[in-house]
Amino acid sequence: MKDLIIGCSTNYDWPKLKYWVNSINKSGFEGDKVLILMNCDKDTVLKVIDAGFKVVGFKQDEQDNLTYSSNMPVHTERFIHIYDYIRNNGPYRFVITTDVKDVVFQRNPVEYLEEHCELNNLIFSSESMKYEDEPWGNQNLLDTYGPYVHNIFKENEIYNVGVLAGHGDAMRDLAINIFTSCTNRPIPICDQSTFNFMISQHPYTDTCKYAKSEDGWACQLGTTADPSKMADFEPKLLEARPILKDGKITTSTGEPYYIVHQYDRVPAWRNIIEVKYG
Repeated sequence: MKDLIIGCSTNYDWPKLKYWVNSINKSGFEGDKVLILMNCDKDTVLKVIDAGFKVVGFKQDEQDNLTYSSNMPVHTERFIHIYDYIRNNGPYRFVITTDVKDVVFQRNPVEYLEEHCELNNLIFSSESMKYEDEPWGNQNLLDTYGPYVHNIFKENEIYNVGVLAGHGDAMRDLAINIFTSCTNRPIPICDQSTFNFMISQHPYTDTCKYAKSEDGWACQLGTTADPSKMADFEPKLLEARPILKDGKITTSTGEPYYIVHQYDRVPAWRNIIEVKYG
């Protein structure tokens, strides 16, 4: 059965997309590669296709640029498009979906999933902090659900909605559950809070792997390595910080991550990654 990596973006050109695209091609991944492009110029579309990706678009203007209009934030809307693609093009063995602008793949993610998904439907990636210790996430949780739910769940560890993977059917259903959970909320960007609320409960806690940063699956550098935040964040981290070793982002023990997220938050590491995957 085939595997899938799928992403979604709007208003990104090739200079923003190329690191994600090129890193997937260098990782050794051999499954379907799909990029949903809402608004994108024709030249970028052609470069993505030339790189071996299938492009999913909606409308074209007279110059063949992809166009799309929506009042919903792409952070949320992406999940209904991902759901539709999996539903209409599956079945898939494994599906991986990530943010696009600030993610690279250092290794073939299927290798990790083959090892860890025998007993787990889905893999989640820790931000190595509790909600109450991370100001943006803490406020986002409060704004989404109000003080009652916030007070109960604020001590939970945060898992990042921008890196998700698992069995194809489970990923399909997770995508539509995130999308519908975001509908009619008091704030527009609530995919992270609704996702975390959902996976903190059964049956997710019985059937999924909650990967720590030190497991080597994925790192979330916005909380674990951003130099502008480390003075405040490092004392509150739940595990050791990622490091740079031999040109790769690794765990504190030197294990290269499969997926690196938010590398643009660390200027010195960003330069290395952009040279490698540009």
